[in-house]
Order: sequence, then C-alpha cells, then structure tokens
Amino acid sequence: MPSVRQEPVAIIGMGCVLPDAPDVPTFWRNLQSGHSAVRKLSGDRWSQYGGEADGTGSWMGAPAGPLPFDWKKFKVPPIETRLLHSIEMMVLEAAYQALAGTGYTPERAFARDRVAVIAGASGMGRKSNQGFNFKWRLPELLLAAQQTGVWRELSAQQAEELTRTVQQDFVQRYIEQSDDWAFWGFMSPVLGRICSLFDLQGPHFCVDAHAASGLAALEVAVQGLLSGEWDMALTGAASPALSPMEYVLHSKLRRLSPSGVFPLDARANGTALGEGAVMLLLKRLADAERDGDPIHAVLRGVGGVNQGAGPVLTATVPQVHQRAAAEALARSGVDPASISYLETGACGVPGWDAHLVSGLAGAYQQAREVSLGAVAESVGDLQTAASLAAMLKAIHSLRSRTLLPQRTFQAPHSEIPLEGTPFRLPGAPSWPAQGPLRAGIHAAGFGGVAYHAVLEAYAPEAPRASVRGAVPRPRPEPVAIVGLACRYPGADSAEALWENALQGRSAVGDIPEERWPVPLYQGKRPASRGKEAFFRVYAPKSALVEDRPLPFLEFGVSPATAAQMDRSQRWCLETAREALRDAGHGSRRALPLERTAVIVATTPGNHQEVMVEAQLAYPEFAEVYRQALLRAGVPATQVERFVSEARGRFQGAQPPVTSETLPGLLNSAPATRLARALNARGPAFTVESACASTLTALSLSLQGLRDGRWEVALAGGVWSQITAPYCVNMCFVGAVSPTGETRPFAQDADGFVHGEGCGMFVLKRLSDAQRDGDRIHAVIAGMGASTDGRGKSIFASQERGQELAMRRALEDSRVPATSIQYIEAHGSGMPEGDIPEAGALLKVYGRQDSPAAVGALKPHIGHSYIASGAAGLIRAVLALRHRTLPPIFTGAALNPNVPWKNQLVFHREPRGWASPGAPRRAAVNAYGFGGTNYHLILEESAE
Repeated sequence: MPSVRQEPVAIIGMGCVLPDAPDVPTFWRNLQSGHSAVRKLSGDRWSQYGGEADGTGSWMGAPAGPLPFDWKKFKVPPIETRLLHSIEMMVLEAAYQALAGTGYTPERAFARDRVAVIAGASGMGRKSNQGFNFKWRLPELLLAAQQTGVWRELSAQQAEELTRTVQQDFVQRYIEQSDDWAFWGFMSPVLGRICSLFDLQGPHFCVDAHAASGLAALEVAVQGLLSGEWDMALTGAASPALSPMEYVLHSKLRRLSPSGVFPLDARANGTALGEGAVMLLLKRLADAERDGDPIHAVLRGVGGVNQGAGPVLTATVPQVHQRAAAEALARSGVDPASISYLETGACGVPGWDAHLVSGLAGAYQQAREVSLGAVAESVGDLQTAASLAAMLKAIHSLRSRTLLPQRTFQAPHSEIPLEGTPFRLPGAPSWPAQGPLRAGIHAAGFGGVAYHAVLEAYAPEAPRASVRGAVPRPRPEPVAIVGLACRYPGADSAEALWENALQGRSAVGDIPEERWPVPLYQGKRPASRGKEAFFRVYAPKSALVEDRPLPFLEFGVSPATAAQMDRSQRWCLETAREALRDAGHGSRRALPLERTAVIVATTPGNHQEVMVEAQLAYPEFAEVYRQALLRAGVPATQVERFVSEARGRFQGAQPPVTSETLPGLLNSAPATRLARALNARGPAFTVESACASTLTALSLSLQGLRDGRWEVALAGGVWSQITAPYCVNMCFVGAVSPTGETRPFAQDADGFVHGEGCGMFVLKRLSDAQRDGDRIHAVIAGMGASTDGRGKSIFASQERGQELAMRRALEDSRVPATSIQYIEAHGSGMPEGDIPEAGALLKVYGRQDSPAAVGALKPHIGHSYIASGAAGLIRAVLALRHRTLPPIFTGAALNPNVPWKNQLVFHREPRGWASPGAPRRAAVNAYGFGGTNYHLILEESAE
C-alpha cells in the first residue's frame, strides 16, 4: 500500500523550558549566539557515583536549571507546589506558553472539547530527593543496617538513637521534601493538570518511542487532526530529569562523553544528557488561516518506522533512517530537492551518528545541497524531547531565513560519510534565494525506531477549504479483532479468564514474601496519613501472574539479555506470540511486515527498575547513615565497612549493572522488543494514559488502520508493578481495600486489590479480515475518548468526562445507545470512581425497557491498572462469542448514593444473551487518574 498523503498542518503555538532557556525566545537567542548549555555536573550528589563498578567517569550534562513556578498562574496552592516534579513544572510552563501565547488562555472561549493533549515521554525521572521507588524501602534499608557487624557492636541505646535519627533524616530528605510521590512514574497526569487548568476535554496521553518520542507524538497528533478526531492538538515532549542513575545506565552503553558534545565532528566521542520540555500547538492549516491564528510554520509530513529484527536493542542501522525519511517525504508530497536544511538528530556518538547520516543520504540522494545541523551541540541529548527542540530550531530558521552554522564543527569525523552525499557542513550556510523554504527533522531511538518530519515556511495564500470541508465524514470502517491472548492471575488464556469469571473464581491471595518482605511493611490501616503511614501496607493482598523463565532462544534473545529484562517485556513477547498464533499467523502465513504496527500500553516504574534503583541509588542513602554514624563517634574505617556490608545485605544477589540493564527496564522496550521478534517494520511505541492506557493503544491502532497507514496492528497492555513501593503508596492514599475484596458499585465498596497481567490483540480492517478469510472474534465499531477538564482534583473522576467519552464512542460507531446490551465497566471498587462511572452509564445507557447488563472483572483478578482494559475487552469479546451475559460478583447491595431506578441490571449469575433481529453489542469503559476516559463499542461478528 502506498504512503498516505498528509494535508498541511499549521504550528500556531510554541513553548519550552530547555537548558539555560526558560522560553522560546531565549532558546533562539542562545542558538544565535552560539551558547552551549553543556557543562560538567558538580556537587556532592554526583561525586558519590564516581570510581565504582556502578559509577561513571563522565558527568557532562545540560540541566534546565531552576524554574520559578508561579502558583497563581497555574492555580496550584502553594502547599501543593512542593509535590510537583521539576519536569512537571517544565511541561506546565511550556504548555502555558504555547496556549496562552497564542491567545488560547483559560479565559478565552473556544471548543475545549475538541482539543487533544499528547506528549512524548519516558517518565519524569529522578532528582536529588526523588528516588521514586528507593525512598519507600526504608524498612528494608533499616533491616540491612541492623544485620551488619558494625551495628551489632553498638550499644542498645546507640542503636536505638541512630535508628531514630536516620529515619528522621531519611523522611525529611526523601519524603517530606519530595515532589514525586503522587504519580508513581506515570506521566499522563501531568497532561491532566494542563487539561484541568485550561478545561480541555479532548483525550490526553503519552507516547514513548525513546529518543524519537517527540516526532512520534507529533504524528499521532497530526493524524487525529486530519481524521477529524480533534480540531486542535497541544503536542510536545519532555525529557526525564537528569539523575546519577540515568548516567550510570548510559555509561554502561559507552555513550557518554567526558569532554562535550560535538555531533558530526572529528572530536565526537560521546554525548551528554540534557533535560527539558517542548510544547507545540497544532491546527489544520485551513482552519488556522480561517481563525486568524499566528502560523509559525507548516508541517507537510511526518512518519515513523522500526527496523524490525536486529541483534542489539541499543544499536541502529542506516536502512531504518532511509525508510523513515522516505516515508515522511512521500507523505508530504514535496520534492527532496526542495529541502535545504536537515536537523539530523545526531548526538555525538560517532557510530550512531554515522548510521543516521548514511541512511538520510540514501533518502536525500536526489537533493541538491542540504545543510546539516544537530541541536545536541547546544542542549545535549534531550532524548525524548530532542526532536522537538530540533523542530523549534528549524521553525526559527525558516521564519528568520537564517541558517545557523554547526558551531562545534571543525573537521568531518572519519566514520561519518559526507563525501558523495548532498550534505554539507559549512561555517555559514544560507537558504536558497528562490522557492519554498523547507527543512527536515530526524529522530532515532533505541529499539530501531526512526521518525522524520518535513517542515515548510508559511507563505500566506488565499484561504483554503478546511481539510474536513463541508462533506460529512464517512462512517469509519470497523476494525476486526482477529487474534487475542492474555496472561492474568489464574488465567494463562482468554478461555481460562472467561471460565474463572463465569464461575466466580478469584485469584486474589496474600502477597508472597518471594516478591518482597511483606512482614516488614505490614501494619494496621492508619487513622490518619501521618509519618507512621509512610512505610506501611495495611492490606498485603494481590492477584499475581505466575512468573516463569522466558524461552529466550525462541525469541532470539540471549541469556544475558533475558536475565535483565523486566517481566513486562517477557509477558508481552509470549502473549503476543499466542495472539498471532490465534490470528493464524505463523511460518505459513507471514505478516505484512512493512505495514504492521506495534502499540503497547505500559508505564515507567516496572519491577526491574525497582531492583536496579536499589543498586544505583544506594550511595545517596549511604550518605545519610555515614553522617549519622560519624556524628555518633563511630570511627571512619568502621563506617565505611558498615556502608559496604549494609549494601550487600540490602541488594542481595542482584545481577551486575551492564549494557543490558537499561534496555531491560526501558519503557519503550515492550513494543520494540515485539517489533524485533516479529521483524515488524511499521511504527513501534508504547502509550500511557493511566488506567485507560490499553484502550488508548487500541484507539491509536484504529486510527492507523482506518487511515491506511498500516494493515495490521498488534496492540495491548501490560502491568507488572506489584512492588513494595507501589503498594506502600497506594495504601498511603487509601485506594486499597482493607478487607482485601473489590466490590464494584456496591454499598460496602472500600477500594480495590492489586492485580497484574498482559493482554494482546491482533487487529485488521474488517474488509481486509473478511477478504483474507480470518476468524473474526468481534468487531470494534467505534471508540471515544475525553478528559474531565476542570475539576476539584485530577485524582477524582468526573461524570461529565466519562459521559462525553461514551457519547463519542456511540457517535463514532453510528449505533444507538439502546442497541448496547452489555457493558464491561471499569468498576474499580472505589466509591470516588464508581459513583461518577455509574452516573455516566445511567445518563447514556440507562433505560427501564430491557436495561443493559453491567459487569466488572476486578473482583476476580484485581486491578491490573494499565492492563485492566485489555482484560475487560477480552471478557466482552467472549461474552459476545459465547452469547452469554457474565455475572458480576460484588456486594449484596448497590451503592445507595446512585439513583439506579432499575435502569441497569447486575446479574448475579450467567444469563443467556438473546438478541433476536439485531447484532449483539457490548461496550467497554475505562478511566484513570488525571481525568482520562476511554470507551469502546464492540459488535459480534456476522460469521
């Protein structure tokens, strides 16, 4: 299938917080003056990590610097500002600049329900007092200390006093002054804050394609605009905060430079990490012209691909860059010869950059003369935000008709092939005198990901007709589910999941000590959230997936790689293989590799990350003990002996940190591992929108299938984070059921129980599935998404947001609400969520004549967060296939605070599903903190 031609999109707003640049004008002035923000990171915290096996000898970096936060502007009470992560502040500020700077202020009237917010992100990262997982493990740290020989030599009074002192210091440094306890690694709630501030009600979510995340988010935003899903998109990217852990992991890959960042130059010897955020405001070009918006530049095309199979996750090949650039050029419809400038994405790692330039040369071989640039020389390697910083540079170059020289370039690197290409690196490049001004922006990430964009200077013309025009949108083509598989507690298959729920079997049990030392944390439910609650788990219950070794040879993975992989990556590999087998794909029936996309819902903070952090964050905690022991008069030699022994007891027999460690916990890896195992060469990325994430992945799959960008999508969700820190956090906020039972919509509902799992789906356009003779499990007729917008708290779900998502799904599917006979609800068991969900369901589906049945799966398998939507969808599919309405196992009485009036039914036993004269239809609902809502309409196959 040929590449899909894109219509032009206008960039109407810009905002950023980048190294030494709190806004876009400062960033451009820095570039013009040749200012570099790359410098040596200094201070006690950084020096603690040098000279050890888990240290690094390179501390060059580009920090964003302190950011004054105007709490009045962002409507965040001063007492809450200390809870804001520094990256969250940067994203909020960049978003405010992009929106308010364009005139879309919180006070202005505009179609807020037609605005999407999308960001490329790999998580917020850590700072000095933000050891996200590490800081909640104080009970284990204290126990490790007490088991050392030095500690046993202390008197009982000394030991008691030291324990009290250390705990006080630890709480004060890592918890009371912390700013990341709220989100547990999730990034999408940051976008929820933006939506709340501006009362935006379109969908919001994060995209992770490693260092190509910015352009990946941009492509998703553009496709939503062109399909009419939204009319304006605030899209951007945020880097993780700089931290010693980040540096140690990158140093194992030998990517860091001890001297600076010199992309494409003979002196290039590695890169330096940077941090920051960029946000752009997008509209269809015709709409922007019609509305009189400022147009900074025009995006002509953007696209991305994956290299497919390859031996090393952190390496890249020229072919993938050539394909990505060719895809974007084809979508843009412009002649490569008209492009005069190319932001390469080079970061100063010679071998990596050589592959980029070689591949780009293949795509641009028909070009005349293209000047190369690499913004990393000024702001370091911004990773997820790198491509959008490069885009800001290109936008200003186009607007000012100024091509900045690559200031660090002195002589070409011997590994980087410039001879025989149209590329040049002069000291003072210039734009052509005639013709449109156009630039390319390239990005590459681990896992074989590559994205490319084509940008054009805006030249006002006669007003264009809107891309959507006056012609009504045709009904979007339904999408068929042709394969599915799962791994959930007590269920290694979809049929097992169905049977367990049908019979009322629960997989909930005690958390075993093999996972983490439960007795150290166990305590009664606190009456208040004081310090005594910081390290306590009042209900150590969960529903766990049986973990087993990965048959790594079957997936082309080495034993060393498999040993460092998080279980979420392992589960995805195995579950995806089963889903593809279920779809009939194998040795005799290949996937259309060039047109197969892989989209997986997941989030930072996985189990492997917790384990690695325990190793790498230890020096910071050791300093707390070191100072306390020295103040107590313990000799320095004994103190150092204590530090070493306590470390060994705390960490246990963990594998050493190697070059495989970062790929093993990388948030984008569940998707790129799959792409490599399948040799799938379409886009591959992960998404996150809190507990609605799996439906987000499915929604984006529908988007790409419907508009023809790919022919097959492998999509799903995975969650593997039932760790001590996560359980402590969820108990601290009171979300976990103290009785250890999940009772959705019940009068006695008191929270949920933790769960985990993985669910994967193989999707095709319905017409293609019918043409190919596929077995069709069910048909996705439509989807809808929304954000709650303004509310009292981004942690509390709102009825209006869920109702909007439901109505959008019905509109997308073109079916009436009365035709929906079964609803698989989110049903968290928390009254704060159940009541708004029930209210929305009643408003949309409530009827006394043949009321719809409601079910919820969490009583059986717990709340699997990111992966919960996949479980609900699988049960809804099987309900259609078996023509059976499943029961709901919940409390005896429904919540009296909901005006039920018999407008929905809750069957307590299975019922036959009769539907004479009409197809059976079901709905699946999901929502999450941050105000995200997704809804899906499902229809039985006509086979």
